[in-house]
Amino acid sequence: MTRWNISDRKFQPYAWDRSPIIANCYGDDFNELQMTRAIHYWTMHGHEIAFYEHNPPRSICESEEMIHGFIVLKKGDIWQMDSETLASTKKLTSRFVIKSAIITYRPGSHNLDLLNEHELGHALGYSHVEIEGHIMHPLYYKMGKDFWIP
Repeated sequence: MTRWNISDRKFQPYAWDRSPIIANCYGDDFNELQMTRAIHYWTMHGHEIAFYEHNPPRSICESEEMIHGFIVLKKGDIWQMDSETLASTKKLTSRFVIKSAIITYRPGSHNLDLLNEHELGHALGYSHVEIEGHIMHPLYYKMGKDFWIP
């Protein structure tokens, strides 16, 4: 479990109570190496991921419900996403604990450098920060590899 101080709650208001499983429901064209790099990025910053399943069972991918303990990666419909949105993350939470998350990507955006790290950061409980070069910057062109709790 990731620990934080009460003063950190603005940046990471929620955290998992167990190591989540990441399931690739985006499809075969999702680059396994890029998600492995994103997972490594966050494990180097103290987070634990139970495991990554590149080819999960159909029951997980076809579920209409958020699945407890999972971060599910999905391909969005281009007409359902804002024209400037590359990806979005939804979390199911209870009492500051993340129970599940879904990361939805605009088709093709999953291959963009640092986008998987950024969205996985949201799935792990982090908010945007307006610091240029920070992985959690809300604008893709201002995002960088830096991470620190502001």
